Amino acid sequence: MAESSIGDQAIEFLGSYYAKHEKKSGLLVNRTVSTHQGTFADALFAYQKHDNSFFAVSLSTSASDKIARVLSSYKKRGLGRVRYLTAASIFGAASYACYLVGSWLAMAAIPAILAVAGFVLHSRFRKHYIQQQLKVAVDQLKQQPGDHQWLGIQVSSLCWRGNAMADYLSKLCERKGVGLLTIGKRSRLTLRQEPRLATCRRTDFLSYYTQGESLRRELSDQFMRVA
Repeated sequence: MAESSIGDQAIEFLGSYYAKHEKKSGLLVNRTVSTHQGTFADALFAYQKHDNSFFAVSLSTSASDKIARVLSSYKKRGLGRVRYLTAASIFGAASYACYLVGSWLAMAAIPAILAVAGFVLHSRFRKHYIQQQLKVAVDQLKQQPGDHQWLGIQVSSLCWRGNAMADYLSKLCERKGVGLLTIGKRSRLTLRQEPRLATCRRTDFLSYYTQGESLRRELSDQFMRVA
């Protein structure tokens, strides 16, 4: 599925989501909206609330392929087989060293202990590396500010189910207040995590975007016509 198709489905879902939750019909949607820092939101939703304040929602789908590869790789190979080679190499090197010093007692225990320690450390480093890849992808949403932020990825339900890294991604999004949408191979969209309202240090989040002022005018004009 192409990224544009993922975006189409996510945009359609979010349009219905905010129409239902916020009772909004005048939702503006723009694709590939740039910030003043030169980054881009794959889609930006905006509407005016009943108190006349502006509400912005950013959607990111550009990291979909990268995240899907990480999840698929972990589902198929776990933490990988290289860590077994690491343990075997450590065991062999330690056994040879004990043989050279003529310590038969040490040969019975030290190589095995070192091999297990090497295996555990390699596993932890590999797990941390995979989790860091997911964390970097989620942290990129900081460059696409909004009252609500959403991450959309294409990943099959089979790959997601029973995947410890998928659970980690979901909890990571929950901790950072990011909404999470997944789209399967049969184009089935699943809401995994709802976003948490972000705190804005400016007047509103539209001020972070180059089209912010024009969006405010369009929303204000729309509000006046309805009024």
